[in-house]
Amino acid sequence: MKVAVSCLCDISKSDGTSVRAKSVFEVLQKKYDCTLIIRGEHDSKCDNVEIIRPSKLWNLQLIPVVLKNRFDIVYCASDFWGFFTYFVLAKLLTYKVILEAHGVLSLEREERYPNPSSVDKVRIKMLKWREKFAVKHADCVIALSQDICKCYSKFNKRVFIIQNFVDEKQFKPQKSSRERISDGKERKKVGLVGPFFRHYDKSRDFLVNSYFLDFVYENINRFDTRINFIVIGQCDYKIANERISYTGYLNDFHDYVDQLTLLDAVLVPSKFSSFGALTKMLEPMACSVPVFTTPEGLVSIDYATPGENIFVFDEAELVAKVNESIFNAELMERVGTNARRTVEEYYSKTANSKQLIAVIDQIYSPK
Repeated sequence: MKVAVSCLCDISKSDGTSVRAKSVFEVLQKKYDCTLIIRGEHDSKCDNVEIIRPSKLWNLQLIPVVLKNRFDIVYCASDFWGFFTYFVLAKLLTYKVILEAHGVLSLEREERYPNPSSVDKVRIKMLKWREKFAVKHADCVIALSQDICKCYSKFNKRVFIIQNFVDEKQFKPQKSSRERISDGKERKKVGLVGPFFRHYDKSRDFLVNSYFLDFVYENINRFDTRINFIVIGQCDYKIANERISYTGYLNDFHDYVDQLTLLDAVLVPSKFSSFGALTKMLEPMACSVPVFTTPEGLVSIDYATPGENIFVFDEAELVAKVNESIFNAELMERVGTNARRTVEEYYSKTANSKQLIAVIDQIYSPK
């Protein structure tokens, strides 16, 4: 069986969409003849990766790729635009099209623009139409959370939930959580996981990360002076502060994992809902590193329980709760350990791979 995984992203940016697409591709290529279709500036050295140059003609550029490869299934990893091309060509070439929904983009936009302009209202309507059309005409939909499933199941009865997942064998503590969590007299390290691009985020409608840094910058003097912050990944707007350091882009995956395992906590002060578990939260959790977030950040993380495997506080009290909790070694130990267990059970590659393969086989050979 030939399967294509299509992602309208440059995977070098390592955002949530591209990370998920790569994870799905890694799982599927172990069983199927799999091709990854992505956007990028440079040619790939791999025979099973198709690189399409950034352009507004994404849909047209997909046509020769599909005609050349003759896929049996095309898996659209949040590629709502590409779906239209795949849908039309499927009528001629009789392959199946699977749509993976990372969120409910129209609802996310409505949340970000409570008082939308006339232009924003039009854009929201267009998003709703695009989502409804793609979901309704897909051979099946894969949702990353129960909320996404509930929203889209009214348009398509074949909706499967396969949670966002991480490779639990790669993301694991290199030290025990007790060793990592120092005593209350020493400094603590709190991480913010990027990338953080203001110029990039301004061009996007969803999942803006810049607010995370803004929150820390604005509240740095309210955090306990024993707490230092480490900004992990690319960042194009830095400030000079002795308590904030920047790793810059980490070219080596293991360097990234090492950075996570040295942290006492990760802070994700979300202002907007994403309707799916964020990779930047799951990866630290897999390393037994406690995550602090807001109620908005908890939306659609189906198996997270505040106070048990994650810390969740309103934005107004978040700083005070970080100051209060992070020096409680027993509490941090317990939440971090539970976070790892939760990932292993619900958000691990092992737990989700079989489900993903089962869905692909069922769609290809429906009974």
